[in-house]
Amino acid sequence: MKKQSMLSIFSNTLYSLAMLISALLITWGILSTADFFYPTFYQWLDIGQTISEFGPQNRYKDGFETTIMAQHVEYFSQIVTAINNGGDGLAQISYPYLGQPIALLREAEVRHLQDVANLMSKLFIGGGTVFTGLLIVIGLKIKRGRQFSSIKAQLVQLIGFVIVLLITCWAIGFKTVFYWFHEVAFPTENDWFFYYQDSLMTTMMKAPTLFAPISAAMVILCCIVFVVLNWLVSILNSRINESLLPAG
Repeated sequence: MKKQSMLSIFSNTLYSLAMLISALLITWGILSTADFFYPTFYQWLDIGQTISEFGPQNRYKDGFETTIMAQHVEYFSQIVTAINNGGDGLAQISYPYLGQPIALLREAEVRHLQDVANLMSKLFIGGGTVFTGLLIVIGLKIKRGRQFSSIKAQLVQLIGFVIVLLITCWAIGFKTVFYWFHEVAFPTENDWFFYYQDSLMTTMMKAPTLFAPISAAMVILCCIVFVVLNWLVSILNSRINESLLPAG
């Protein structure tokens, strides 16, 4: 019995982890279509003021401070689209100045964003594989009449995981964790840190400040998607079980 209990806990934990990864994949897709709420966070963080201050100080690009919010939103959207498409189009993003198109990104910035795109492509493949496996497991569990972990139990696990993660990041320092992740995730030969005076990308994103509300939005939406996925599985399981009951 103890062995079966341990196997059940292990199985349910893997199931919850697969659900979480699938929820993150879906969350990324949803937020991508909304450009990660960049227009909203642009106003909250007064990114326009940041561009007005540091645009004229840029050592490599002229005139970006003459652009307006609508253009900045479009450039951010193009970057998101390029990242989700393997980096295609990053070098072609440009802004107008004195009647001429100026490349928004320097070569070093294109390389960094290409690294991000490569990482996301790997995560998409891995996440897609997990999601496919999850669908198979759900089908098998329903077919064999196995019980699923309750939504409440999984939500408690998820909230506990998020709290532990946040406390850990807070204790270490969110900026320290952010920099550590970049050092681990990206090739050491490519730059990933850019001063505002050297990068319109960094200026336009008010990095790393912008990533705080984006991360919060991802966590909140991921929790919602996680609950919805479990609710849908629960409904599907109940409907199928009801249809298998003998009539009368």
